[in-house]
Amino acid sequence: MSLIKYILAVAFAAIYVCFGYFLERENFQHLSILFACAFALYFFLILNTRDKRETDILLWISMGFRIIFIVAIPCLSDDYFRFIWDGKLFVNGFNPYLFIPSEIINTDIAKTAGLSQELYDGLNSPTYYTVYPPINQLIFSLGGFFSKFGMLAGIIAIRVPILIAEFFTIKYIRKLLDSLQLSHHHILWYALNPLVIVELSGNLHFEGMMFLCVVVGIYWLIANKWAGAAIWWAMAISIKLIPVLFLPVLLKRLGIVKSVWFYLITALALVFTFLPFLDQKLIHHIFSSIDLYFRTFEFNASVYYIIRWLGFKQVGYNIIQKLGPVLSIATFVLVLGVYFYKNSSWEITLKKMLFAYTIYLLLATTVHPWYVINLVVLSVFVRNYYFAIIWSALVVLSYSAYSNDAYQENHWLITIEYVLVIGWLGVELLKTKVLSN
Repeated sequence: MSLIKYILAVAFAAIYVCFGYFLERENFQHLSILFACAFALYFFLILNTRDKRETDILLWISMGFRIIFIVAIPCLSDDYFRFIWDGKLFVNGFNPYLFIPSEIINTDIAKTAGLSQELYDGLNSPTYYTVYPPINQLIFSLGGFFSKFGMLAGIIAIRVPILIAEFFTIKYIRKLLDSLQLSHHHILWYALNPLVIVELSGNLHFEGMMFLCVVVGIYWLIANKWAGAAIWWAMAISIKLIPVLFLPVLLKRLGIVKSVWFYLITALALVFTFLPFLDQKLIHHIFSSIDLYFRTFEFNASVYYIIRWLGFKQVGYNIIQKLGPVLSIATFVLVLGVYFYKNSSWEITLKKMLFAYTIYLLLATTVHPWYVINLVVLSVFVRNYYFAIIWSALVVLSYSAYSNDAYQENHWLITIEYVLVIGWLGVELLKTKVLSN
């Protein structure tokens, strides 16, 4: 690898040090400068690397970037407070799915579990039941156990499994690229992506761990090990619920008989992950929080914001209570349309997953930056579509909301984000259609 690339890697590392240890979320100017510099280096390295040996070196360097965050406090997300909260409940013998933080903070349960007022004050949704699936809860329990040595110890205990998962995610993405006979350097679109590194290793989000299970599942499906693949798929759902969205595509790919068995094994394996938390109130509490999510939360949306604006014009108030579920149904219908379109290869199957999740995000009421990481993973396996990579660079504009005390979003920046992303996607759709003709 050339000297200039090593120098750029050092500059890259310095940027991540700033992200991990010197950045304040409220300082959008510094945040945007850091991301702009990181993506500039990212695109330079990606576009100037084709050699397999150089790719291998950059993959190891990318893991080094992730390890930089090992003792950092997440600065762009406060979700880790809920991770530690749930983990403390579980390791002290309480089911985290059964308790709303605001209802137990001043009770004996909180005292027994070591739930402090300081930890409670950091929660961003203290009046909701937890929505995090079982495997997440098991990882949170590590944070809950080690947090008795301090909050940083709890954060490190959660971060270590994420770092390990990132190593294997990169490994299996590359194995899947080989199976699909795609260029090996495509892995760098994921491995070096600044959004991926900052949001997963830095801010403790679990999209990478979830997609590790999805990628391994697809890899096993290609090898015709569909029963084992179903278990991986269940684990993915038990980390994040999103892989449920991808299940219909397998019906077209596997056929009816295998699909039925695949779904059955997935369901049974998923139930198994819930065994430590089984309670008659469990399902009700989870679905009540999911329902509240679709009817209450809104951030960095596109289609939803346009319809919401029209709703204000018509009825004079926010129609999210009705609009959220309607958009969910519309997403389901459109996604099914994508899935049952023609299918002839695993690459096309992954392409359909890419567009299904794109539809989901475009119709969602909430699109946090780390949601786009799922698109980045899928785009690695799809030729001639780079809109997800562009989106990963532009979605950081949504962090402008944290630059003011009211968390008021800058709709001009959100407009720029979506106009450029949708415009880029439109050009790529038109271009690939022309090439196919």
